[in-house]
Amino acid sequence: MSKETAYTRVLFDGDVVNARTRDALLYAQALWRKRMKHRKSIRLAKGSYQQASRTSGTTHNGGGAVDVRTKGVGLTDAEILVLSQALKDAGFAAWIRDDRDGFDPHIHALACSDAQMSASAKRQVVAYDLGRNGLTSNLRDRNPYRVKPKMRFSYQQGKPVARG
Repeated sequence: MSKETAYTRVLFDGDVVNARTRDALLYAQALWRKRMKHRKSIRLAKGSYQQASRTSGTTHNGGGAVDVRTKGVGLTDAEILVLSQALKDAGFAAWIRDDRDGFDPHIHALACSDAQMSASAKRQVVAYDLGRNGLTSNLRDRNPYRVKPKMRFSYQQGKPVARG
């Protein structure tokens, strides 16, 4: 049996992600639960290492990319907003997506500095850092909350750390 590394592929809520992304999701979930004073769990609509698709393009081809369910899982608008902020605090670039963007409601999140991230996901992180929506429209993000300094999740330390 081999030892788990940051980039070992694992399951989170039934979807494939790497161990680093799983741990960052668990960290964000703990922040979200504490802030909202509830025991709800992050539910994924889509994980990482997936084939290109009409809706996601190649963003989910590599590591660090997830879509978090917000529709049909009993979340209020306030819980969705706080969850997106918790994801950002845990080292994700994260956007609340909905019909205004042409998507079913979800939170699209990318684990910043993931070594296995696809090229399109890396471009979205750059857009996030510039306050943009990460889509081809390149509009200003409707939720401008950003962590300062910029953060990434450290698998070794088990927490977010500043990224350069």
